[in-house]
Amino acid sequence: MIKIYKKYGYPILLVINALLLYVYLFKAKVIPLGWDTQFHLNRIEELYRSIQTGHVFSSTGTYTFSSIGLAINRFYPYLFLYLFAILRFIFNPIIAYNLGCFILTFASLFISYFSVRSLTKSNKTAFLFSIIYNNSGYLLLQISMRGDIAEYIALILLPLIFVGYKKLFSSSYQWLWLPLGMILVCYTHILSVVLFTFFLLCLFVLEYTKITLLVIKRLLISIGITAVFCLPLLVTMLRARSRTSVIIPIVPDVLINEALSPSNLLLNSLNNASPNNLLDVNLGLVVTIVSVFGISVFRLKNQNLINLECLGIFFVVLSTNIFPWFVFQNTPLNVIQFPWRFLGLATFCFSLVFAKLCSTKTNWIISMVWFIACMISFTYMHQYIYNSQAVQKIDNISLYRKIATNAVYTDYMPSGALNGMNKSKVFRSRLNIHKHVANVNGKNIQLSEKNIVPKYNSIQYRFNGLKKGKVNKIILPVLNYGENHSVSGIKVKPSANGETVVTFVPKSSTQVIDIYVK
Repeated sequence: MIKIYKKYGYPILLVINALLLYVYLFKAKVIPLGWDTQFHLNRIEELYRSIQTGHVFSSTGTYTFSSIGLAINRFYPYLFLYLFAILRFIFNPIIAYNLGCFILTFASLFISYFSVRSLTKSNKTAFLFSIIYNNSGYLLLQISMRGDIAEYIALILLPLIFVGYKKLFSSSYQWLWLPLGMILVCYTHILSVVLFTFFLLCLFVLEYTKITLLVIKRLLISIGITAVFCLPLLVTMLRARSRTSVIIPIVPDVLINEALSPSNLLLNSLNNASPNNLLDVNLGLVVTIVSVFGISVFRLKNQNLINLECLGIFFVVLSTNIFPWFVFQNTPLNVIQFPWRFLGLATFCFSLVFAKLCSTKTNWIISMVWFIACMISFTYMHQYIYNSQAVQKIDNISLYRKIATNAVYTDYMPSGALNGMNKSKVFRSRLNIHKHVANVNGKNIQLSEKNIVPKYNSIQYRFNGLKKGKVNKIILPVLNYGENHSVSGIKVKPSANGETVVTFVPKSSTQVIDIYVK
């Protein structure tokens, strides 16, 4: 028994950690709706229904996002959503989603563990890093109140990318984890590629004395491999934007106002608070404690750890309004949308520093660290699931089907869709197109569900009361990115506000119109 514990003790504790995070979620049999949960549920459902009809790739917003042809999955990669879509075939959608998140957390704990173990050759360091990183407030936020599984997956891959970067400077071929990790992140969350690249650039600058021709060669090869494998994704995105200008994701306020107040960041972190709004995002109690403990690294002569602790502090500052974000409002840096995204990088740095500093401690102390971290995150998830008054919960299949198909978003609509409107005020509002209001020969008519039949990359509309033998003009509630078409005899063109205009001469007062979206 003792031999088994020594060999498998840490992995067993990691499994228990994952189970503790999800035990109440499985018990409650609900999907708490975080800020972005509905967005990802609609993406998953779109992919699931596409596979259900015999297709490998996701349809273009015909089944979900209110069935208006919103091309979300052209601009947001969906590689890892196949996990949820496949589970959706096996289990009911509520269990499938929660089980998918559990699998991701389980994988994250072990990816963190084995990545750091390959770097440090220390089981203790790897175990400590895994429990601190994965029980951190920022990572838990992604699978709770924020509901952003894409950014969560990107953060899961960050340890792998870091190992690949560090191996650039060694004789090991493990540096290939760098391009592999970046490719996987690219097919998960494009914005995280930008953040992680910035992180690696900071490390590269701090470690400039170690740079050799071999390191530069490996780095260039990594960039080349990443570019080649990510090219299909980038071409798809660029092609979609080249046909018509689209509305880029809208942030309600400027960067400086989306940055965190230092006092709120500290208090919310110490309280291990589950954020109620975007300005309550925090590090969590676990990482706050280890970040303070990490300051002791400055008494040592380990430059690698000092660099990581300094970067962690730097990223915390970047997340707050101490940093002059107003200077960068009209620069490419505004793509980050929310400065508090840097807390993910800070969490990584502080976790690794703490793990290295405490790797010489006894197994009893390390077990206590595990127990405390698990209890804090266990309580966090319980409070989120049961005590949050701001969270709507999906607790039945019919409600799931409604929530997972009727999301209202204006991001990536043709730019004309919001002409004359205040974009920051209406970016989550139900417009006429979301309500399926068609303009039939100059008269607005709200179409019922029975008159709309979503299909793979097409939507079928059924109309009555048309002018037989005369030209009819209908503005359909489906977005047109410039390449929508129909069968012969029906002319199709985009309207000024990005919808689809059809003109045709029906042989009777009823007509079925199939619009193929591209």
